Amino acid sequence: MRAAGDKVEGVDFPESAKAVNDYPISLLKNAPNPDTAKAFIALVRSAEGQKVLSGAGFLKP
Repeated sequence: MRAAGDKVEGVDFPESAKAVNDYPISLLKNAPNPDTAKAFIALVRSAEGQKVLSGAGFLKP
């Protein structure tokens, strides 16, 4: 909902507080561009990447 702003209306449901989502990140064995993939993984794991993710509502594992 953050990206949609006031264009959508949310519905609260208390059960969502217990939900846990995992978003694994990994370099594929046959990645067509492994250097770019490695750079992306490094960015996501960096302090800058973590700041962006937390700003979007993601919590640290």
